[in-house]
Amino acid sequence: MIEIDASLFVVFVIVWILVFVLSKIFFKPLQRVMNERKSRIKGDRETFEKSMGAYEQTVSEIEAKLKEAKSQAQRIKEKYEREALKKREQMLTEISTETRNQIEEAKKLLEKQVESLKGELESETRRLAESIEQRLLN
Repeated sequence: MIEIDASLFVVFVIVWILVFVLSKIFFKPLQRVMNERKSRIKGDRETFEKSMGAYEQTVSEIEAKLKEAKSQAQRIKEKYEREALKKREQMLTEISTETRNQIEEAKKLLEKQVESLKGELESETRRLAESIEQRLLN
């Protein structure tokens, strides 16, 4: 069996002294470093989460502004297209009216010229008829 003597007590005291010394020299500094590391990681994680939240909010704001800018650009484009179509219709109407007026003026001028030529032709016809008549009678 196991004999209990004074050496057991000495070993027990040495083990506790060793545990105490190692705790003061090794375990507590190691635990302090681990706790500091853990708190830094926790702080960095919180900072990261705040930054991500701010980033996501900024991205959302930018996307909303971009969407609004696109819709505004589309409205402006549609407005200018409508204005261009109105202006085109107006120009077509003006050109059509002007063309009709020019055609009417050209018709009137042609009618005058036709009447003038008819008069000239008629007088020329009379002159030729008189000339032929005089030749036939002479």
